[in-house]
Amino acid sequence: MEEEISMVIMLYRTNILALVGSDNNVNNKKSKLIIWNDRQKKCLSELKFNQNIMNVKLTKEKIIIVCRDKIYVFNLSTFKNMDIIETGDNSHGIVAVSYDSETLLAYPDKKKGQVRIKNYDKSSVFFIKAHENNIAFIALSYDGSLLATASEQGTLIRIFNTENGDLLQEVRRGKDKADIKYICFEPNYKYIAASSNKGTIHIWSLAHTLKSLNKANEEAKMIENKTSGLKWLPKFMGGEFFSSEWSFAQVRITDQRSICCFGKDNTIIVVSTEGKYYKAQIDVEKGGDCKIIQEENLCGDNNNK
Repeated sequence: MEEEISMVIMLYRTNILALVGSDNNVNNKKSKLIIWNDRQKKCLSELKFNQNIMNVKLTKEKIIIVCRDKIYVFNLSTFKNMDIIETGDNSHGIVAVSYDSETLLAYPDKKKGQVRIKNYDKSSVFFIKAHENNIAFIALSYDGSLLATASEQGTLIRIFNTENGDLLQEVRRGKDKADIKYICFEPNYKYIAASSNKGTIHIWSLAHTLKSLNKANEEAKMIENKTSGLKWLPKFMGGEFFSSEWSFAQVRITDQRSICCFGKDNTIIVVSTEGKYYKAQIDVEKGGDCKIIQEENLCGDNNNK
């Protein structure tokens, strides 16, 4: 691709990349997708669209391309179109997929605050009324059993059961409005983390979620999220706010936009748009500020700690 590349997505840890760039069209600067085999230095397929590409997800079987008001699903082996989904105005390219079974696809509904979940195995679609405000970010657990949502307000994150749409847990990021940039589940669904433009990555325990799903390990006591001593107050006096579950651990960085994932041995990895890499240790007994055990500048001189 000779034109400027605006997005690069890797298929797991393989040599297959999705490259988003221009089709030499003034009105659509990000309308071409190339599936590239980096080992063979070969283009496997080239797909062109009438709209800018806002997001791309790669799975073992599917290519999911998100445009402003449509989602296109292609077969990764044949590059044939499998599905076209009409959505509301999705300028941020919000979408989530279950990577384990590749069965579920979640995306914002046309109605404000709702999330649609499409189940390809059951050929069904149902919605979850998640928030009063517009959806800002959604994430599915690896197996697709859990859905996490955040609205444009950015104060609450809600976790739902994708089987029946039940609200399992609600956790609070803060009281001030924030832009949620990323949400991720811990592989065994013990924790969930979220980053925002405030810089702090918050980590919450999913103990209540696992208890609701009867997946809690009674032998391994899980840390509980922080709550206020004023949670006994009635709702009209702020009891709903004080009864919130606050993050039990945090990673504090100066960067305002980042993505995160959980690593081995109770660690969390953060990569920011400023080109910084952080690895922090979570204290699963005491919580609090996570100790940054590794820090690197990916764009220049490394500063290892």
